[in-house]
Amino acid sequence: MTQIELVQTMNDVMINYLKKMNLETTRNEIISKILEDKACFFKISKEDAYIILKDIGINESELEKKYNKLISNKEYYELKQRGIIDENDDELVIKYKEYNSEDLFNNN
Repeated sequence: MTQIELVQTMNDVMINYLKKMNLETTRNEIISKILEDKACFFKISKEDAYIILKDIGINESELEKKYNKLISNKEYYELKQRGIIDENDDELVIKYKEYNSEDLFNNN
């Protein structure tokens, strides 16, 4: 499971909780739409990402750690491998270098 899938699950749980408590769910429903794009955290500012993470229930003290996991090179390459991230996408704010496997073993 990717980090974005964990965030989606957390948001779904938050929506259910808010409904159960008869509280407003509009923000979290909007977040659900945003999270449909599994590459969304690579396309938005850090500030916007923090707002989303706070709204789904991430503690202030955990924001940086969670955000870093969401935009890690591991997450990037996993999403790229699944065809979710296109490195030529102009909307990407965060990109990681594509490595040529031949270059990895080149002793220049």
